[in-house]
Amino acid sequence: MYDAQAVQTLSGCLLRLKEGKGIGTLVSEEEAELPKVMTRLKQFDPTKNGLSINEIVHLANALIGEHMSATTIQNWTKREVRDIIGVPHRGKKYSINQAAIIYLLDDLKHLFSLEETRELLTIVFKNPNIDEDDLISPLDFYLVYTQHAETSGPIELTEKRLRRSLERINAYRPETVHVLQLCLYARRISHLTHEAKQRLQHVLHT
Repeated sequence: MYDAQAVQTLSGCLLRLKEGKGIGTLVSEEEAELPKVMTRLKQFDPTKNGLSINEIVHLANALIGEHMSATTIQNWTKREVRDIIGVPHRGKKYSINQAAIIYLLDDLKHLFSLEETRELLTIVFKNPNIDEDDLISPLDFYLVYTQHAETSGPIELTEKRLRRSLERINAYRPETVHVLQLCLYARRISHLTHEAKQRLQHVLHT
């Protein structure tokens, strides 16, 4: 299920992990296809732990459906968009903010090239290895983005609502609103692509 509620739950999981609350109330054991992965995340300590690529992938797939590949993410982190994701936060593991960027990249790939995505996200996330120069933290950006995932009608009309959301967390900048709007375009394309494929399968097999 790749709908607005699913991506909101995914961002909520990241927030709970950052706060050290675990994800038990958001992801049931029945939904998790890899219980060991989910068990580790239930014990996640943000001051000591990071997220492996497998954990990032399986958390998303448990909530949104099988679509994200660990191989693809590894390619991103090693070559294609390493300069926007950054180096692993701890050992071979990534921070909550880096996971949020990876989930954004997964949505944006349906509309923009990786080079376009890198240029777009660099507007708000400067040096991926230095949090202090960001216009907004990647997690906060992802939370606002998923809050508005159900946007319908012209996306330009979301400007006031996005501004209010950003002002509530003291992160309003015009540039951030513009990047969020473009991400919402990509989100809409991503959703429509998924829906079209489902309908195609239905038509072909009925």
